[in-house]
Amino acid sequence: MVWPQQDSSLNLERPMTQEELAESEQAPSNTDEEKVEAPTEERVVCDLPYEERPAMLQALFFAHSEPLSITKLGEVTGLSKEEVKEALEALDEYLREEVSGFELSEIGGGYQLRTKVKFAPYIRLLKAEKPKRLSTPALETLAIVAYKQPVVKSDIEKIRGVDSTPTIKTLLDRKLIRIVGYQSTVGQPALYGTTDEFLKIFGLKGLPDLPGLREVVAIERDPGETGEERQQELGLEK
Repeated sequence: MVWPQQDSSLNLERPMTQEELAESEQAPSNTDEEKVEAPTEERVVCDLPYEERPAMLQALFFAHSEPLSITKLGEVTGLSKEEVKEALEALDEYLREEVSGFELSEIGGGYQLRTKVKFAPYIRLLKAEKPKRLSTPALETLAIVAYKQPVVKSDIEKIRGVDSTPTIKTLLDRKLIRIVGYQSTVGQPALYGTTDEFLKIFGLKGLPDLPGLREVVAIERDPGETGEERQQELGLEK
């Protein structure tokens, strides 16, 4: 008969005393002694030459559908923030000088490759599904929220003169607006503001980039070719 391996420190020729039994139970097991430490995550180091870094960022933008921040690009590539900024500037310059269908856009604190507006008619022909369009009431409500935020529903209705419940629900469902807080008045009505999705769709870095009211009036009077094409590209025209 083969006996299981025993601890050599124990004397098997005599019965173990209570003290020895207690010590053997408290002794660490082999499993405890040989704990495997989780591997530490190593920092990514970019070994690409300087001139290839813009192309690397272009590949990342192409593979990712959402805007990427400078911090995230640094984490993925191992580049410092300054190196990422330099590579972004080089990529932007390249796309502007070369005949390219893409442009580098800064959207809501991140960067993203976008197709140029002049190619929108051909892209629409390629897509089988028609883009979901916002109605005129929804666009009016969205404009009020964008310029008056944070704003309550009653203030929106004072400006529009009609019940805005359906349009507010539509904009919430489309993730173009969100509840940012509650007004400290009777009933504590919800306060509405725009979202990052709103900035992304309209190609804005942030709310300060919203056109001034005078500019909006001028566009309404004479939208021009670029204005019409931009509305068609976004699928927001009437």
